[in-house]
Amino acid sequence: MADKIIKSFSNLHDAVQEYGHKTIIYRGVKDESDPLLTVVGRYKLSEKEERTILRLFKEQAPPYLGFRPETEWEWLAIARHHGLPTRLLDWTRNPLVAAYFAVEKKHAGDSVIYAYRSERYIKTEHYRHPFDRRKIGKFIPTHITRRITAQVGVFTIHPEPLVPFKSPDIDRLIIKVTARKTLKWILYRYGIHRASLFPDLDGVASHIKWMRTDQY
Repeated sequence: MADKIIKSFSNLHDAVQEYGHKTIIYRGVKDESDPLLTVVGRYKLSEKEERTILRLFKEQAPPYLGFRPETEWEWLAIARHHGLPTRLLDWTRNPLVAAYFAVEKKHAGDSVIYAYRSERYIKTEHYRHPFDRRKIGKFIPTHITRRITAQVGVFTIHPEPLVPFKSPDIDRLIIKVTARKTLKWILYRYGIHRASLFPDLDGVASHIKWMRTDQY
């Protein structure tokens, strides 16, 4: 796992350019010291409890969806993207989106963008249920919500969700605390902000609030 120091937008640009045509997915994290750990892992949930909360989500979510997810993989992806603890980590194919999530909220320390070099995708049709998958892998759900589309979302699944994800194919782009606020404003100028990444009324309201009231 290699570390690259980001002190400016140009540093970020150069770091991303170094990957050339490689397939990279990115995950932005506010606190550089946080491990790559699923929400299930953070709460130390058993698989039984994980299955229960997913079942409850499937029972209660349909009135709020514009379509009916066709597979368990789609259900799991939608649940994770709306905050449900799952064995998934959400990533993006857009490094600017990852940068935004790294610097969006005020933080007194460094932030990080994880860059995962991974060429292969899971053929989800080979697995009836995500819980049948026994290796870490990445996938894109076939039916995706507006949020996932706006954020160019992709997911990795972790069969051992309580274990932090480590791999020699992951780099860390460490955003220094002194660059966080400036980078957030630059991303805004490039059209990366709360309203563009959450294309609904909550996203619009949050963005306007930040523009007119927030100091960070």
